[in-house]
Amino acid sequence: MGIIVRRPRLEGFLGRGGRRLLYGRRKTGKTFYARLVLRGHHYYIVRRGGTIYDPAEDYELSLRGFLRECGSGKVVLDEFHRAPPRLMDALQAGQCGGDLVLITSTLHYHRRFVEGPDAPLKGLFAERRVGLLSPLELLSTPGLLGGDPWGDAARLVFYQEPPAIGWGLEDVVESGWDYSKSLVGEILDEEDVAYTGRVDALLEAVAAGKTRLSEIASYLYSRGLLPKPSTGLVTKYILLATRLGLLERIPVWGRRRRSIYRHVSPLTSAAYYLQARYGFYDAAGDTGFGLRVVKGLLPRLVEQFAERFFAELYGLKPVKVLEPEVDIALVEYSRLRLVGEVKWRHRITRADVEAAESRLLGLGGHAVLVVPRRDMVPPTRLEVWDLEEMAAAAARWAGGGGGGSATAAPGTL
Repeated sequence: MGIIVRRPRLEGFLGRGGRRLLYGRRKTGKTFYARLVLRGHHYYIVRRGGTIYDPAEDYELSLRGFLRECGSGKVVLDEFHRAPPRLMDALQAGQCGGDLVLITSTLHYHRRFVEGPDAPLKGLFAERRVGLLSPLELLSTPGLLGGDPWGDAARLVFYQEPPAIGWGLEDVVESGWDYSKSLVGEILDEEDVAYTGRVDALLEAVAAGKTRLSEIASYLYSRGLLPKPSTGLVTKYILLATRLGLLERIPVWGRRRRSIYRHVSPLTSAAYYLQARYGFYDAAGDTGFGLRVVKGLLPRLVEQFAERFFAELYGLKPVKVLEPEVDIALVEYSRLRLVGEVKWRHRITRADVEAAESRLLGLGGHAVLVVPRRDMVPPTRLEVWDLEEMAAAAARWAGGGGGGSATAAPGTL
């Protein structure tokens, strides 16, 4: 499609010079963006087995040859965690020059190199985690909004997964399962974790709305994958999936030690939902039916998109408020700072607005209402946001280098 989504914070990090380390699960655009920004750097990748490959010249280097190269130039080394241990010793000893970027497609495995008292790279590199494309990054990209908020939202939600840029909803339905399975397999392989049926069942359970540990355990037990529906038996799989960036944990507000879980990626969420609820891919399901299902999921996915937008814009963290249940709840330390409702529908009534006001205004946080278009909403005490307003705030954020939001919102927190 030819669209490049700018990532101001990542670009600023890469442009600082010095020793930098990018990490994150596969297919988040780490390599693409590093090569886009660091055009003057020489790029190498460590192949499986530990050999170092120069794709520009199409040849392999010995470790000694690579150390000579990186000692005198600007270098990017991708998948560095595959390299022989002697490379870590050389980096620790300062044998490479000052302008060096390491990249790894792992979220957990790389910690052995940078954490702990004996970690060889501890304190030597500035680190940056690279996740999915954020709503702010997408909304600040020219050309992604076409004037139809329903169609625009459907694209933006799934474009958070970088390889899905340019996909339509048909592609989500027809290719989402193969992409998701391949992605999960690659992530587990990079982390040296076995891919078992319990992993898929866990992801299906969460996509189908089983967000609590007890519900997930019951789902796996019903599939014959656990000997009993015990949360203790499923905890290690939940911790694995969150550690690897497949699921995220959202604390329940006001409930100590209670959380819900959901997919990080809207694309894997939709694909695993189709499979969990309908066995869609086992039966080679009808694309038209799959489209109707995915369209039905969009309001919930837009809620998460809006939550991530406000969380990054204001530097807040999401929680789940259950009494009363609201779509968006963001906190700063122990204080509820922003609450919101998302009404992603073609008609919004006075009763809808009054119900949202009743839920939100008594919670004490800044109260927002997210809708497709502002002119759809009857007069309200809530602060109303639509995609155009969100895009304008994102443009201001990007214009400031992604580093602040003091003037980004029409209201104040």
